Amino acid sequence: MNLTSKEIQKEVIKFSCDTKAGHLGSALSTVEILKVLFEKFLKYDKNNVLDDARDRIVFSKGHGAYAYYIILNHLGIIPDFELDKFNTTESSLKGCLVQNSKYMIEASTGSLGHGLPIAVGMAQSFKIQKKKNKVICIVGDGEMQEGSNYEALIMASQFSLDNLLIIIDANDLQAMDYVKDVGIDNKHLSKILKAFSSDNFYEIDGHNENALKEVYAKFYNQKNNNFSVVVAHTIKGNSFPMIQNDTKYHYRCPTEDGYIYREEEL
Repeated sequence: MNLTSKEIQKEVIKFSCDTKAGHLGSALSTVEILKVLFEKFLKYDKNNVLDDARDRIVFSKGHGAYAYYIILNHLGIIPDFELDKFNTTESSLKGCLVQNSKYMIEASTGSLGHGLPIAVGMAQSFKIQKKKNKVICIVGDGEMQEGSNYEALIMASQFSLDNLLIIIDANDLQAMDYVKDVGIDNKHLSKILKAFSSDNFYEIDGHNENALKEVYAKFYNQKNNNFSVVVAHTIKGNSFPMIQNDTKYHYRCPTEDGYIYREEEL
């Protein structure tokens, strides 16, 4: 995959504007997280995506999946017609992820609080079978208000799931407000997560590709004693000033406010 993060961002914005789909801000905060993972670390065969030896991504914040779709499309895994017919009866791709192994979509998510428990189950299954597969779970910070996630963290710690990487997309916003005004702020969330796996806890700028490479390399290359957690501080709507850090653009597409996509402006 030869796409740059900037190119992915532009395609994500165009995709949202062409299809009138909301959740654009949630997708833009994940671009670098996904790009570096697919480009440098994730074990998969784009010509045989059902290979049982592949690593698994569980994209728990399934409403923010547009960057995931764009990357999989450029890899030749998701065909063009699925994007062209997005969110219609003619496409399997919806506003939230729908499980489809042939497209490397490992779980149906977007009903938040489900992805991490699924990922823990996958990782434990691989451990029991003595397989080398890694499991990566991408979770929203607002989603971390779900109690099911803490039950999953307890089990991950109990099972010492050194094959599990949890990435928190910490963009400080959730559906209707800032996370600090609804539940726990990300400063305190980081302290809680660090308590579960202090030796494998990292807090970084989630748009810094070098920082992402460094923590991914530690997960993939060093011997860990438990699961790893990355709190990736991001900007909701990153690279698109009109919608950055604006709560109304969790659901709302900018075309509803008169925006017309122009690649040269981004």
